Amino acid sequence: MKNRFSPRQIVVAVAVAVGLATSAFAMPPQGDGPNGPVSRMHERQMERGMKEMSRLHDDLKLDAKQEALWQTADKAGKDSMNGMRERFSKHHEEIQTLLAQPGADLRAVAKRMDDFKAEGQKLHEAIRDRWLTVYDSLNANQKEQARLFFKSKIEQAKHFGRHDGRHETGRN
Repeated sequence: MKNRFSPRQIVVAVAVAVGLATSAFAMPPQGDGPNGPVSRMHERQMERGMKEMSRLHDDLKLDAKQEALWQTADKAGKDSMNGMRERFSKHHEEIQTLLAQPGADLRAVAKRMDDFKAEGQKLHEAIRDRWLTVYDSLNANQKEQARLFFKSKIEQAKHFGRHDGRHETGRN
């Protein structure tokens, strides 16, 4: 008995496989939606991190200039986080709409996803630079307190199976 697939069957199988892979790529980590359980868990972690940063803030005993820089960086970070949350939700909907269209151009979808990722990276770097400006304004004792604070956070993340802000699920 000869088992041959027709070219049409092969094309359909490849199209389905590519469609599923692209849909999975467009999903947030663990297939969670913008308001799903993983997103809420991330928000709780962010709130805990903000409380810890508040304690660091209190421990540093900033002068007026340092306090102004801290407040500027803090506000920019919060504004950026809120904006990214809204942009992610919109981006997720756009990707789903594009993929729902028959004959969707997967290169265009991938380009859109790459552009969104690059935008997020630029925002992340801008916020990091604001916080580094705060760090630059600290005296030696305050810098040591900040170093020890972040060292403990990295050790905690490693203890919970996270490195460099990512869960160990094989994703980069």
